[in-house]
Amino acid sequence: MRVEYVKLTEVDTPISVMDCNVERGLVEGSHAAMPDIDVDYASDRRQEMKEYLEERYNIGGKQRVFSAGTFSTMKLKAVLKDVARVHRIPHNLVNYITAIFEDDAMTWTDLFRLAAVNKKVNKFIQDYPQVIEDMRGLINQPRSTSIHASAIIVTPAIKNNEEVECFDFLPVRKMDGLLVSEFDGYTVDEIGLLKEDVLSTKELSKLSATIQIINQTYKKHLSIESIIQTELADNKTYQLLSSGYTQNIFQFASRGITRFIMDVSPDCIEDLIAINALYRPATLDINATEDYVRYKRGEVAPIYNFGTYEATKNTYGIMTYQEQYMSIAHTLGGFDMGKTDYLRKAIGKKNATLMATLKEDFINGAILNGCPKYEAEEIWHKIEVAGGYSFNRSHAAAYALTAFCGAYLKANYPTAFYTVALQWADDKEIPALMSEMEQCSKAKIVPPDVNVSEVKFFTNYSTDEIFWSLTRIKMLGAKAVEYIIAERNRGGNFTSIENFIYRIFRYKLKKYSYWDDPDNADEVTRVPVNARHVKNMILAGCFDNIERIETITDRYDIVQRAAKELGFELPEKDFPSDLLDKHYYWSMQQIAVSGIGSIDYRKIFDTSETKPKVKGKASWMKLRDAMDLDNEGKRIVVCATVTDVEEKSYKDKISGEKKRFAKLTLQQNNDLMELVCWSDFLSDLKAPITSLKDKVIIISVIVKYSDYTGANSLNTHKTSIIEQM
Repeated sequence: MRVEYVKLTEVDTPISVMDCNVERGLVEGSHAAMPDIDVDYASDRRQEMKEYLEERYNIGGKQRVFSAGTFSTMKLKAVLKDVARVHRIPHNLVNYITAIFEDDAMTWTDLFRLAAVNKKVNKFIQDYPQVIEDMRGLINQPRSTSIHASAIIVTPAIKNNEEVECFDFLPVRKMDGLLVSEFDGYTVDEIGLLKEDVLSTKELSKLSATIQIINQTYKKHLSIESIIQTELADNKTYQLLSSGYTQNIFQFASRGITRFIMDVSPDCIEDLIAINALYRPATLDINATEDYVRYKRGEVAPIYNFGTYEATKNTYGIMTYQEQYMSIAHTLGGFDMGKTDYLRKAIGKKNATLMATLKEDFINGAILNGCPKYEAEEIWHKIEVAGGYSFNRSHAAAYALTAFCGAYLKANYPTAFYTVALQWADDKEIPALMSEMEQCSKAKIVPPDVNVSEVKFFTNYSTDEIFWSLTRIKMLGAKAVEYIIAERNRGGNFTSIENFIYRIFRYKLKKYSYWDDPDNADEVTRVPVNARHVKNMILAGCFDNIERIETITDRYDIVQRAAKELGFELPEKDFPSDLLDKHYYWSMQQIAVSGIGSIDYRKIFDTSETKPKVKGKASWMKLRDAMDLDNEGKRIVVCATVTDVEEKSYKDKISGEKKRFAKLTLQQNNDLMELVCWSDFLSDLKAPITSLKDKVIIISVIVKYSDYTGANSLNTHKTSIIEQM
């Protein structure tokens, strides 16, 4: 590799890394092991990084870079089936026994524990002792080998003053054209070789794409590095997060952690790092998240144990990171840095014997440093508890900084942020994104336009309009879209539906004179657009602008003209005459084929036969308002589209009777909410609940908070009223 250009930049103030207990970096000393290096790269550049490592370290024809191997081991259930097959034990008996096993993680000891309480398993052991004996030596033995998805090993260039290669340290073989170790990553670590996990995350690719748009559109000079170095005090970013606008923010998008962020109301990067590390099952179980919120709000004063203030001051005395209890063990317990690493590993692996030894050493060291014995024991207890959930601070900081970058871009350049977010989003993520975008930005989604829209979402940054992608239209694939765009670029904008059909289908429609022209080579070119594509494009709104329609019900005229040009008839079942003048019918058609549209659900309710029935019993409410926690307990009526139905059953604790309930996903344009239909309501429902999918319903419900989802949900009651539109 040759360096062709070096740019030196002088700064007035020193640039420092965040405090992650790095100290002087990796130096020779009493380290327990080589560091475990995990680095996330942009998903579209991961292969580039692997190639760089090979180019950087495979110098002079020496092979020093290779992949770690992995081994799948034989589990109890699989071993039993294999051994029983050799001993010709009946299959039905073996399958019956293995069905009793709880999971594939069962050990040899777990088998006999199960036998102590299960007569069937006990009898099997007694009847087939040779099977059980033969199993003993096979459990956890390697069954197959493969290549580790990310672990790359780099071996030293010199050993015993001689140049060496990877083959001089451990067995290496070729697999699928790659050099792969015969040992797994854990064994390589024990040998003392450097292992780096070259990981990939699409978040970095998304951030880079957003920054590129911002720099080109707004003439900025942003980078991930510049945002981290200069913008960590941006108030708009913290206000956005505190308001709960966390959709598509790395690590912060789930409902539960969004609620936690809103409770914390972060105002600095330290809060985000702590949030990332604290929101984990173990910390939730011991109420560490609630304690952090109370300390942050100043409701109670944090308590710091002897000698722990410096290590835990950023987290209000809560041991949140591995580095914190390692630092306490070093400064208070007198452990050297190598011993603190042993402590981390002993806690992680739950090594009780080693922990007992380290406990004695810690308490004795703490006493020597002036700490009372009872408090040293209390601190040790907290270290043991923290070890069960604590997170690596450097890891939490890296993730929090990545999340901050995304939030910063959303807060300051929302249109660019949402453009990229929509391009990367799955279909199920889009409604929530659009709903949030309406609430916290000027950006707005507009229907696709045959003369403007592209393969991806296209944005007019002067108007903040994001044009719907043509490839998001149902059945309209990339080839068809590229063909349409190519024709648009060749012949200019389309001027009418007839003009579009003439130009797209000119080699297919026999009504045109040049259809049979043998000298035209384009005649043999397959046109990837068909009549159904045209229909869906009309329903999605692609021709609204060029046809200057005033209301979406006018789309029927475009459909009729297209059918005439293409030689198709419009069947009554596809376009019922009694619905042609209904605004909501055409809106539902648009949503069905494109995922975008707007239905006036309030108008549907106001003109329905259900409104007089619920008057005085429930009041109209939008789904977005029902999500507000202040509305919990209210009886409301909603009108929405059922997008998903899931039927479930449960056993009544009192009667023992098996009952059914259902979970429905309701959608009002860009807003989604869960509806739980309980058994007392379903029992009176004549039609099957599954028939409601993709239908518009009006239903009276109660708003209830769900601990499971961390948000409000809608619940039926025995006297709920429902009407299908």
